[in-house]
Amino acid sequence: MPTIIHARYTLRDGVALEDLAICVDGETIVDAGALSELVARYPEAEKAGGDGYVLAPALTNAHDHGRGLGTLALGVQDSFLELWLSRLAILPSIPPYLTALYSGLQLLHSGVSAVAHSHNPNSWSELAAELPESLRGYAEAGIRVAMHPPIVDQNQLVYAERQRFFDMLPPALREAARDANGIDLSAAEYFAILEDLYNSAHDSERHRVHIQVSPAGGQWCSDGLIIRACEWARSRHTRVQMHLLETQYQRIFAHKTWGKSFLRHLEDIGALGDWLTLAHMVWVEDDDIELLAERGVGVAHNISSNLRLRSGIAPVAKMAAAGVKVGIGLDGHTLDDDQDFLREMRLAWTTGNLSGMASEDLSAETVWRMGADIAADITFGADAPLGRLAVGGLADLVLLDWDAVKGIGTPADYPSRELLPTFLLRRARREHLRHVMVGGAWVVRAGEHVNVDITDVEREIWERLQFEPGEQASRLDAYLRSFYRAWDNEELPWLRR
Repeated sequence: MPTIIHARYTLRDGVALEDLAICVDGETIVDAGALSELVARYPEAEKAGGDGYVLAPALTNAHDHGRGLGTLALGVQDSFLELWLSRLAILPSIPPYLTALYSGLQLLHSGVSAVAHSHNPNSWSELAAELPESLRGYAEAGIRVAMHPPIVDQNQLVYAERQRFFDMLPPALREAARDANGIDLSAAEYFAILEDLYNSAHDSERHRVHIQVSPAGGQWCSDGLIIRACEWARSRHTRVQMHLLETQYQRIFAHKTWGKSFLRHLEDIGALGDWLTLAHMVWVEDDDIELLAERGVGVAHNISSNLRLRSGIAPVAKMAAAGVKVGIGLDGHTLDDDQDFLREMRLAWTTGNLSGMASEDLSAETVWRMGADIAADITFGADAPLGRLAVGGLADLVLLDWDAVKGIGTPADYPSRELLPTFLLRRARREHLRHVMVGGAWVVRAGEHVNVDITDVEREIWERLQFEPGEQASRLDAYLRSFYRAWDNEELPWLRR
């Protein structure tokens, strides 16, 4: 039976509209128009929503790691990325099915219907077994996923000058550090795993699962590996996602290695195109922003993670103004460790509007699109009908409690429709989300998942944690910091914002 969904306001393409209802039949939005018109056309349809709600497209988390629990809760303190990564070796092992299930539930309660999952293996030797388990967890939660199995083949411990770093270490640490500088997975094995997963799980019709390729980061992957990843994705009409320019040291690495910016080097090897999404991009150079736009490269902006790991603030407004497709991702590392996507959008908006009258403006309407249709575009591709409340699109949507967002003391006629996107962006939180639909089916009703009790999943995760405490990574901190501090002190006239 069709369902007519209506609200006091409807957000479409970041703009608030009045008296715009939609009709959902099966997994698809089949009609849109004034409520009275839809009721006349579909007299037997069920009705959902009402004047106490705001209707909006469900959101897409354009970059995450699906750990379920934040790294701080698992004993790893925030620090500079290069130090923090070395500490992740002490993270306890949690079954990938449980972490994906819990991560998916958290995201749905935050209004997110789709996620880009950059997988962190518990064991590289078990990667082939872990990936289907993660997909099973997301499926049980009822959330769409673009799965990015990672691959690296160089520079895992430091980006360059590896021997200089080892020479800094005392003998007792040197051998342990050498052992930590590699993974037991060849490129041939990786692409065989990827091919099997693509053939068994990739869904280009309903867009429940996309299998994509992820050379984990430009500094961690050889040119040959990056080129092969792009060729693999393009030949299968899927996408590539890669971390890039998260810290200033990754920017320095590029200039040390090639004498040019990272993006100019990727352009030289043919790795830039509309099939590619780059996560973070904090240290993109101004001269390269136009190149991103010209090549149609997507950017996944992760403001909380960038702040927590002291990486900096990406020039989001500048990129958006140039026509770069910028989506928002949580990175599994939100400011409050709560995976609140609405708060992440607010933080991205606030920090994106930089000081100085000459700075570009980042509007509330643009940020809503960065969380919805643009994020869906750079995660699943422009052909996937996601992120818009448009006829023919897949019915992924949310209903926000408008009365709760307004709060006590707000006049009944305030804010105006024109101000609504700004008002919502400043005030809405995950607890204001009442109902979430994915593919025409309600997965969250009245703030609760319709099939899964999230507290049961939390309990099972804590019961299954397998802590293996270690201190080796933290013993490297002082040496890693000293190593990269030397890069800070070099005369690098091109290193400026």
